[in-house]
Amino acid sequence: MHKIDDLQCWRCGHALDDEPLPLAREASCKNCGADLHVCRLCTFFDTSKANECREPVAERVVNKTRANFCGYLTPRPKAYAANAAATSSARSGLESLFGLVDGTTSGSPDRADAARSALDALFRKD
Repeated sequence: MHKIDDLQCWRCGHALDDEPLPLAREASCKNCGADLHVCRLCTFFDTSKANECREPVAERVVNKTRANFCGYLTPRPKAYAANAAATSSARSGLESLFGLVDGTTSGSPDRADAARSALDALFRKD
């Protein structure tokens, strides 16, 4: 049994200092109850790769947040910070794409009405 410095729950960021390694398939966070033997906590997890995994021979895991049987799982230090940064970046991109500022539409009400009209026209049944 060994420890990894700064090992955190991928969901809530709770320190996993007392969690024995290798992680058991049934391991869960004592703070939020999230499964820990998951792709989101692994160093091989990479959304830009096929099957979202950099390990080329690992079997595909569909649900990256549920416990799995992958034998290549290598816990990633500070997984919560990495996931939070990716979430923030994705949210910013979506807000920019849809013209949102703090969850509200930017610009005048006329612009929002025009956008709604264009959307309705796109999906109108003729």
